[in-house]
Amino acid sequence: MSSENLHVLWFEGIEEGYLVALAGEYAAIRRASGIILALDMWQRCWLPEESAWWISDDAISLVARRIPEVDTAFQQWRATPEPMPGEHSSQRRARRATGIRSGIGIVPPKVASAYHVLGLAPGAPMEQVTAARRRLARQHHPDAGGSHATMAAVNAAADAVTTWLSERYVTV
Repeated sequence: MSSENLHVLWFEGIEEGYLVALAGEYAAIRRASGIILALDMWQRCWLPEESAWWISDDAISLVARRIPEVDTAFQQWRATPEPMPGEHSSQRRARRATGIRSGIGIVPPKVASAYHVLGLAPGAPMEQVTAARRRLARQHHPDAGGSHATMAAVNAAADAVTTWLSERYVTV
């Protein structure tokens, strides 16, 4: 896919993936989004509060091969030297690197992606996570005609969110 009407607004490496924000004509963004949506659901996550995609480390090269603008941004990011000790990033960069803001605070990108796999907004409570896991299990369990890989992804996502929520609300 090559389009002079698509631009990468920002590209930033964060824990276990990259944040990519695209701009341009509707058709170009739609084509690029289609390529990203073709990734497995645990390799990508739309982050509405950031108006950007989180794309996992293992999937960014797949996207870069199909979208030249992302490849250019990726190569520029890789060529950028690490900051020297004592140098400070802007507040916006620091906020993006820490995670996604939700009603309960900052949700790490990996956990936000897990919420997305479950079809939940980042920060949803434990009860909704349990309900989503059960709903998705009824749809995707291999005994119900579903795929083992999809069920494994649902279980991994639910476990990641459950672990994060339990660590967040530990009382001492």
